Amino acid sequence: MVLENILSPTHVREKPTSAFMLGIFYAAVAVVLAYFIFPDDPSISIIFLTTLAALPLLINVLTVEEEEEMETLKIAKKMPLIRSHMDVFLVFTYMFFGFLVLFIFTYIFLPSETVNLLFSKQIKTITSILGPSNFSGSAIQGAFTAEESLKIILLNNFKVLLFSLLFSFLYGAGAIFILAWNSSILAVAMGNFIKRQIGTLGGGVSAYFKASSLGVARYMIHGLPEIGAYFLGAIAGGIISAAVVKSDYKDPKFYEIVLDSFDLIALAVLLLIIGALLEVSVTPLLFS
Repeated sequence: MVLENILSPTHVREKPTSAFMLGIFYAAVAVVLAYFIFPDDPSISIIFLTTLAALPLLINVLTVEEEEEMETLKIAKKMPLIRSHMDVFLVFTYMFFGFLVLFIFTYIFLPSETVNLLFSKQIKTITSILGPSNFSGSAIQGAFTAEESLKIILLNNFKVLLFSLLFSFLYGAGAIFILAWNSSILAVAMGNFIKRQIGTLGGGVSAYFKASSLGVARYMIHGLPEIGAYFLGAIAGGIISAAVVKSDYKDPKFYEIVLDSFDLIALAVLLLIIGALLEVSVTPLLFS
């Protein structure tokens, strides 16, 4: 009851940058609680607790968004697709990066033994794909042709998009669980890359700065369009869910909301394709 009332949905939508600080705070509380309450295996508990903290606020944000869209459709023409949902998109974006920053700092600065415990499931997931010896690299490109890599990446990304849609539709803003999980996966990959680079560069403040810059560049070139696609899927599913819960499906304008959501999904698919192409063709060339 305390965490969900720190900021109102209206305030967060008007000042989405506040969602970044909320993301850091929610993730930090989750890490501490999971470590002390579930000391044997806190890795999944961190994601559940982060989601639990963020869920009420994001459900309220999506509910307000659906109400405003319904009113807009009743009194005016449809707004341009992205502009009409930009405030919610930015809320998801800033909160995701709040999670990401906290998890990266946790991975880099805590002792290795603690990190391996806190992110055991994430490390296992990454090593199962890349292999233990290629934890910080992109072994997919080394093991498969570019065409095979593209298919693997697209299949995985489409699965995440589908889960984002389903979780948001079934649980309101439930896609935040998928986004929190992916932020932890990305944080472990980036954090491991940064720590290896710091070791190579010899330590010091400049080494941290350079390694962090390389880590951001390596993963964000293709990561940004992919993350944006998941946000669009979460917004689309959440808006439809809010409309169904409020019985707005009885209103003729409901079908325009559904069509608007399909537009968001189509844009999300396009972004995933762009991200996969960048991951296969651009990232290996810059960071081989």
